[in-house]
Amino acid sequence: MDAYLHILRKRQRAFPTVYIQRMNLLDSQFYSMLEFQLRRIMPRDAVGKAPKNWSVLKYKWSPEDLMTVRGLLPVGNRPWHEVDAVLIPCNIGGQYWLLASVDLTVGKIHLLDPFRQEVPLQIRKEQVASLRWFLPSMLHQVGFHDARPTGEVKYEKRNRPFGVSMVSTTHVPQQTRGGNCGAHTLRLMEYVLANRKTLD
Repeated sequence: MDAYLHILRKRQRAFPTVYIQRMNLLDSQFYSMLEFQLRRIMPRDAVGKAPKNWSVLKYKWSPEDLMTVRGLLPVGNRPWHEVDAVLIPCNIGGQYWLLASVDLTVGKIHLLDPFRQEVPLQIRKEQVASLRWFLPSMLHQVGFHDARPTGEVKYEKRNRPFGVSMVSTTHVPQQTRGGNCGAHTLRLMEYVLANRKTLD
């Protein structure tokens, strides 16, 4: 997956009229890193629930943890204050892939599921809790809100998790059988990056 994303980032730079430039494509390790951090501080029986007295803006990150947000990793990405959105492949439970399209200007996560199952939104929100709770603190720690150029849309700094919504299946191509969710997630990333209105 990450090898293909590296190629796609190269395409993005080479064909600026085809692919959106103000969007970053992240590797699968980013979501995994946030999941590791969440499991480290959260009791096993509290999956999907914020720890007591949690403040989404106060969690402290090391310089290594923030390299992705600063645009240093993966190679080919830009600092987040220079883009409007990031696409994050999420491996749920080590078994299933879906795509998180994060709108940094409004602080919202749009989930694109290539093989929609009857999973309640609340469950999906718990599965991407690490994104919801950690992204605000990462943006805050690198000064995202103050670094946005004058005149550009800025996400209002708020001490609360990012919102989550599910993109309708009418706007997301659906795979017809299991086992291909990783490949379909890559296809979704390319379609979104190319700003396709119809994802066939």
